[in-house]
Amino acid sequence: MDTLERESEIEAVEGLGAFVERTFLDGTLADWTSRSPHVVLPPHTIAAKKAVAAALAAARARGGDVRAAPRGSVSSVGATIFAALDGAPTPERVAAAPLVEFDAEERELPELAGERLRVADAWVFRVEHWSDLLWANLLAMGPWLWTELATPWRLGLSALSALSVRPEAVAGGLVRCGADAWVHPRAAVEFSVLGPGVRVGAGAVVRGSILGEGAVVEDLALVEGCVVGAGARIQRQAMAKFSVLEAGSAHAGVVQLGVLGAGAQVRQGAVLFDQSLGKPVQVLRRRVLSPAPRGMIGVCVGPLAVIGQGVRIAAGRAIPPGLLVLPEAGAVLADPAVPAGTQRARVSGGRLEPLS
Repeated sequence: MDTLERESEIEAVEGLGAFVERTFLDGTLADWTSRSPHVVLPPHTIAAKKAVAAALAAARARGGDVRAAPRGSVSSVGATIFAALDGAPTPERVAAAPLVEFDAEERELPELAGERLRVADAWVFRVEHWSDLLWANLLAMGPWLWTELATPWRLGLSALSALSVRPEAVAGGLVRCGADAWVHPRAAVEFSVLGPGVRVGAGAVVRGSILGEGAVVEDLALVEGCVVGAGARIQRQAMAKFSVLEAGSAHAGVVQLGVLGAGAQVRQGAVLFDQSLGKPVQVLRRRVLSPAPRGMIGVCVGPLAVIGQGVRIAAGRAIPPGLLVLPEAGAVLADPAVPAGTQRARVSGGRLEPLS
């Protein structure tokens, strides 16, 4: 493995930790760094197999080294792949290689969290910040699921079973379950990949998602458009939409467009917001406030951090790893005594305060 690849693997993703350990689709970011002897990805960069193939094809077409970039708006700005025909790639060769573009095969999807999005089959993403990890997963998930699930025979069999070609009817038959995965008869699972040992409880809904080995979706939970790491748990009646829940995390609240780091916990009643009233969401990136991608984003809960019951966190915030966040003590009713004549009251300072 060359120096540039080693550097890409030891870097950290801001807010989460080591680059190689971060959850991406059905594995980690390390699975998407190139292992070709003739391809080099810059630090913090991952690429689809189709993008790597396109870069090598460009090198063959030019008869020498190239820095290949996908054409379009899906991939990270300035993200490139160095491809060579022979010899060991060196920093000098990478710097000297001409820049060429290739077709990323982009197309538009229906709305995601209120916005129409474009996706690409041949993407190249830079992942330096937790928001990068979120959007890399969301933008790569649609093409990945389609490739994994929507083969001609699967589409035909699902349409035949549903006696319909309507997408909402066919989606129920586009599910792949790993060994020992179990789905309750009264659960709904559509257009999703369930890893080995996954459990989906009664009344739960899983749509357009990837669940890693041993993940659990408890009764009545909703998981939509999510990447869920190995051993993570979405607890009873929780809601997780368009989010990344890393390995071993546990979620019992409400999250949309958020990231839960490995081993993080969000307790029942906690809400991780993804919008600000009247203004675009900003995120702290390298100690500088920057506009969130596409104007909205949720919350990052760092690895092993715990968000207590009923805590609400404003959009765009990142909770440091290992931090325990508890609700305000005064908002918890400790003295249930009711003042004489009280018909309506609020909790203040741990006591009931009459409302006029």
